[in-house]
Amino acid sequence: MDYQDFLLDAVDQVLSWDIPDQALAEAVISQAGLMAGINPEEITGHYPD
Repeated sequence: MDYQDFLLDAVDQVLSWDIPDQALAEAVISQAGLMAGINPEEITGHYPD
């Protein structure tokens, strides 16, 4: 499975965390990667500027 398959579940999880809004996008991408068994450093080109 690709990490994109886990994005909605990752959004649900990350929104329950107490983190700044600026960190949400990176946290969602990282969490989805972890849920898919992918090291977050291996997900390139998907982080917003």
